[in-house]
Amino acid sequence: MKKTIAVIALIAAPALASAQAGLSKIQFLALQQELRDQGCGVTNVDGHYGPQTRRAIATCAKKFNSANNAAALLTAMNIGFGPTDNPPAGKTASDNSMSSGGGVASEAKAEGESKKTEMKEVKAAHHAKKKVAAK
Repeated sequence: MKKTIAVIALIAAPALASAQAGLSKIQFLALQQELRDQGCGVTNVDGHYGPQTRRAIATCAKKFNSANNAAALLTAMNIGFGPTDNPPAGKTASDNSMSSGGGVASEAKAEGESKKTEMKEVKAAHHAKKKVAAK
């Protein structure tokens, strides 16, 4: 029973950390990564809202002229989580939407199709080789 409670506590801890910051888990991890990349004091992107992350938020809030809270800083960093954030460089907003047929799913489908074609070519070559060897 004690092990079960400990495991549940470990699983729930990162979700609680992001909730404390007012962000989803993915937003919080993106914030930590950007804090690290900006050199604001985070060395580990671990999902914990500890003293190191709080200090980094305060440091970067000054750098970005933002309010000293996680949500405002994430929006000010303009990395794709705010309502007015720009899409990543080289892409338009329609490139990022699934309705345009793009995205990870279509890339995976295209990769699967090319692997099928490749397998057919290998089988055909192997079959042709067998015919030549039989003669």
